[in-house]
Amino acid sequence: MSSQSAVYMDVDGAVATIHLNRPDKRNALSQAMWLRLMELVDAADADPAVKVIVVTGEGQAFAAGADIDEFRQTFTDPKAAEVTADITYRSQKRLHRNAKPTIAKIRGACVGGGCGVALCCDLRFADTTAKLGITPGKLGLIYTLADTSRLIDAVGPAKAKDILYTGRILDAEEAYRIGLIDRLVAPGDLDAVVAEYAAQICAASQFSARGTKQIVQMILDGAPDDTPATRQLFVDAFKGDDFKEGFAAFAEKRKPKFTA
Repeated sequence: MSSQSAVYMDVDGAVATIHLNRPDKRNALSQAMWLRLMELVDAADADPAVKVIVVTGEGQAFAAGADIDEFRQTFTDPKAAEVTADITYRSQKRLHRNAKPTIAKIRGACVGGGCGVALCCDLRFADTTAKLGITPGKLGLIYTLADTSRLIDAVGPAKAKDILYTGRILDAEEAYRIGLIDRLVAPGDLDAVVAEYAAQICAASQFSARGTKQIVQMILDGAPDDTPATRQLFVDAFKGDDFKEGFAAFAEKRKPKFTA
C-alpha cells in the first residue's frame, strides 16, 4: 500500500506493519486515520499469511495525540465529540480484540490517542527516546472506561491514577519500570529487536498463540475460572496438528515446523 497515505501497511513475510504516517504532524490521529487503522487491522487479520501485526509511527514520533484541528471542532459542533468518540472506540477495540499477536514499536512521543493505540497492542517495545503520557487531566476531560481499563491492565490502578490525575509525560525509563513499556532498547536497536521477537512468535505455534491471547483476554474480562468451553479448548488441543508436530519435534530433538 502507498507510503503516501496517512496510515499504510506493508507485509514482510509473516509480519504486517501498520505505519502511522503524518511525520510533519508527529502522526497526530485524525478521524480518517482511525478509520484507516481499523480497515488495515481487518486486512491483516484476514490474511492467512500474517502471523504478527506491528504498529509504528513514521519519523520521530509514534503518535502525539489527536489532530488538533479536528479537536477544535468538538468545541463548536455538539455532534463532533460523539462522532470522534465512536470512531476512536471502534478502531481501538478492533485492534485490541484482533486474533493475532500485536506489537507497538515506539519512538518519541506516544501521547493521548497514540498511547491509547499502543495500549491496544499486546506488547509495547520502545527505544529510549520514547515519551508516554495520557493527558485528560490537563484538558478537563475524562478518559473512557475502555481506555482506562487497558491502562490499569498494564500498570495497575495506582499508577493509572497517577498518570491520569497529573497528565504528566513519562520518560522511557519510568514507563518501562512501571510496565507501560515491555521492552526498552537503544534507539539504533529497536527495529532489529522487534523483528527478532516477531520472528520468534512466527516460528511458534499460531494455534497456541491465538488460543493464549483468547484465554488471557477472558481473564482480563473477569472470567474467574475454567468453564466447560475453556476446558474443551485445552482438551481439543491434544488432537490438533500443531500438538502432533510439536510433540514429534520434542521427541526427535529438533525444532518444530508448524504449518499454520
